[in-house]
Amino acid sequence: MKIAAIPRISVRGVLAGFGLAVLGLVFATPYVWMVVSAFKPRAEIFANIYPLSWRTFVPLQPTLQNFIDLFTQHEFLRPLINSIGLAIAGVVISLTINSLIAFVLAWLDFPGRNLLFIAILATMLIAFEAKIVPLFLVIQRLNLYDSYLGILVPWITDAYFIFLLRQHFKELSQDLFDAAILDGCSYFRIYWSVMLPNIKPGLVSAAFIKFIFTWDSYIWPLVAVQDESKTVITVALAKLFADEYILWELVFAGSFIATIPVLILFLFIQRYYVQGFLTSGLKG
Repeated sequence: MKIAAIPRISVRGVLAGFGLAVLGLVFATPYVWMVVSAFKPRAEIFANIYPLSWRTFVPLQPTLQNFIDLFTQHEFLRPLINSIGLAIAGVVISLTINSLIAFVLAWLDFPGRNLLFIAILATMLIAFEAKIVPLFLVIQRLNLYDSYLGILVPWITDAYFIFLLRQHFKELSQDLFDAAILDGCSYFRIYWSVMLPNIKPGLVSAAFIKFIFTWDSYIWPLVAVQDESKTVITVALAKLFADEYILWELVFAGSFIATIPVLILFLFIQRYYVQGFLTSGLKG
């Protein structure tokens, strides 16, 4: 009977695991405190912060009143729905357009292709603050101010997504492209039916990043929208700080709600998200 070998545990591995555990604890502790504080009455939130004890992380008088007040008195549901809708629409539209551009730059040979790609990448060097005023003037001229499209349109194309998806397209076999050409497929059919299904990890990575970007956007929605019914969750959270007396229990409750969609999405796609970066490569 063959006895399986017992894996050796090195000191370096133990130290690395311990270091990662400590680092994870450091990053997780503030979030855990925020979550449990969302279920605490106002008087209890800061009562047991110092010194740290189990009372700091366990609600002694748990309550859902913070969430009730958030949705009834501050109408938090509308910004939440707006953010979810904008994030989903941003992901779908952005992935469609950016993947088309990436496919063209990866597989279609035309004069100036590399120069065009360099010009697209150069836009990543422009600071966000330098683009706010020109973008604001553009959406005003297009009559998109104070609308959902005014929030989405300026950020549909993204140089980073084009770069990421182009690298995934470049990793595919030339034989796959040539076989599709021999079968009489059009360029769009090659893109849609042949190439796109083979870069799912890259699409998932780009989708998750775009979702986070749209979900966390604060400055641009604040500039582009004035109508309260079109505000997003980040702006709604910031308005809880506007009063002289900060409603910390509502801030924590709203922050907890704002993290739930992101956590759920990441738990479902984390395997593809990591794989998307590991397989992107830097092929020219």
